[in-house]
Amino acid sequence: MIGRTDTLSDGCGARAPSPRRARADRFAIGLERVLDALVGAMILVMAVTVCWQVVGRYVFDSAPGWSEELSRYLMIWVTMIGCAGVLRRGGHMSVTALLDRLPPAAASVLLWVRDICLVATLALLTWYGAQLSTMMGAQQTATLGISKGWIYAAIPVGATLTAFMLVLARIAGAPFRATEEGTEDVLHKE
Repeated sequence: MIGRTDTLSDGCGARAPSPRRARADRFAIGLERVLDALVGAMILVMAVTVCWQVVGRYVFDSAPGWSEELSRYLMIWVTMIGCAGVLRRGGHMSVTALLDRLPPAAASVLLWVRDICLVATLALLTWYGAQLSTMMGAQQTATLGISKGWIYAAIPVGATLTAFMLVLARIAGAPFRATEEGTEDVLHKE
């Protein structure tokens, strides 16, 4: 599992795992598990909250106002943190028609270009998301009464975590490319 390149290879052939790559891969796997647990807990809270809202509205004829707001804000955080959580295992949708037809060296270059563009985009999201979060910090949500800055903080937090996972994947030598078998098969091979 550590240093493996069979399912997440950049097409350049297998490389012997160095201690640095093995540590990066172990850390990425651990961080991915933490993020998955966090996202799972948030989804559980969302599900309970939405069920409570439905029961309140249709059974008791009085839905709590905070439940819809909480579930909406949790969905934002789930999306942004989940983005980082699925990166290493190739869980993001991708169109690989060109990549599949390139020789291994050209495919590797294309993956590097992709990663550089992704890091640049994530840096912009982090920068402007932090500014937006700071700017919105003075406003409060309608029913929960928390600062909107906390909601908008999902943007820079998610972008930073995603960039960090990308760097870890590169250090580990696995540029998160799902195989033709699909993401489910990649997950079961670990």
